[in-house]
Amino acid sequence: MSSVDEQIAQSRAKKKRVIVTGVITSVFACLLIGVVVTLLAYFPVSGGDTPVAEEKGESQASLANHAVDRKALQTALNETNQRVSELVSSPYLSKWKPVKVAGFQADIDQAFNDYGASNYSQAQTTIEQLNTDITNYQSAFEEAYKQAYENAAQAFAADDINEAAQLNAQALKVKGDSSDALALQKRIDTYHEVADLYEQARVGGVEGNIEKQRAAYQQIIELDPQQQDAKAALAKVEQQIKQQRFARALATAVNAIDRKDFDRAQEALAKASAIDNNRPELAILQAQIDAELKSQGMESLEKRVQVFAGADEWQTVLILAEKGMADYPDSQVVQQAKQSAGEILAASSALDVYIDRPDRLADNNIRQNAVNAVSRYSGLTQLSAKLGEKISQVEQLIEQENQPIDVTVRSDNRTYIKVLGVGVVGEVREKTIQLKPGKYQFEGSREGYRSTIVDVVVEKSGTPIVINVQCNERV
Repeated sequence: MSSVDEQIAQSRAKKKRVIVTGVITSVFACLLIGVVVTLLAYFPVSGGDTPVAEEKGESQASLANHAVDRKALQTALNETNQRVSELVSSPYLSKWKPVKVAGFQADIDQAFNDYGASNYSQAQTTIEQLNTDITNYQSAFEEAYKQAYENAAQAFAADDINEAAQLNAQALKVKGDSSDALALQKRIDTYHEVADLYEQARVGGVEGNIEKQRAAYQQIIELDPQQQDAKAALAKVEQQIKQQRFARALATAVNAIDRKDFDRAQEALAKASAIDNNRPELAILQAQIDAELKSQGMESLEKRVQVFAGADEWQTVLILAEKGMADYPDSQVVQQAKQSAGEILAASSALDVYIDRPDRLADNNIRQNAVNAVSRYSGLTQLSAKLGEKISQVEQLIEQENQPIDVTVRSDNRTYIKVLGVGVVGEVREKTIQLKPGKYQFEGSREGYRSTIVDVVVEKSGTPIVINVQCNERV
């Protein structure tokens, strides 16, 4: 027996009790119909064409039923019944609008009843409509929680935490097992704690307490792994800590050499190597330790300073120079090395601001500051090739942000247009020109009309720049 026949058999079994209890009523109904037929035989009713119409209607219904592919209908019944069963068994889909779900169950039952009564055409119509309704219901359900989640995510990104919490609660009310909404809820729950930790990290930066910064960023990432800013900041802090440890070990080695304590110098150099054994300073300093065994005093210090300066390691030069100034204040080599190291390191830090945040160069003032910085520090490239590389990198970033931008000029084809200090547009109805980011003035003139000036700020944005320049006011 097919699954459709089983469904029909079950449906008939349910109805059997109803049929038995209605037998008596049916008998009385049959007697009543007999009386009515007898009366109609003696008293014919006008409109004799009605039976013909009924027969025609029955014939059309019969034809419609014969036109239905029963095998295809059985398959459709089974597949639709499966869809209804899956929907009913889904905890969130079924509880979203339970009245509609109950209606779907009633519709599939009715479709099986119609099939069992050989009303195939009606069963097919019911199945088609039911499938459409289920699809629409599922789509509406998806939209209900997805839209609420997306709005919640936008509110969270805008730091509107209360709105985000309310919207995400709506999404979870509709679909409580949504992985996206559940993940966002964890972020919402830890939002204020994360904010407090960011403040701790900021205070640690002000205090110069890098360990405090690291601990705060580590806790932030543990609470909210999606905090990309904290990850980037932690990576930078870890690198700074590594550099500090390396610098301390290196300074210890340098101090030990100055004290003629070469065993201590070798020990400190080994610690520095364990931190980062690829740094060129190690080999250079080891060579200097060997050299210090043979030479003493200011000459040795000046040589070390020159070696590190030649290796473009100005942080080490500064350490050596600051220490050397205490012992050899009259050394012009050490004095000059300290000054050059300070200028180069300051220039490098200033350029890092633009390299780390190239998006800020879209601002005209900041971009001009970067141009000024490049000009100011270019003279130091003779001493530091690394600084020269940074200057080249900043110049490339400036050039990227200084690319010409399309500007569409619209007019009445009678106004003569110029870009003051740049060039002529002419009389146009519409023309696209290219201008570098900055502030410009468009002048429109026309004989017999008052000239007009249009101020325009050209900058990168997702919106096309369109200006209208027309002389409309007669003189």
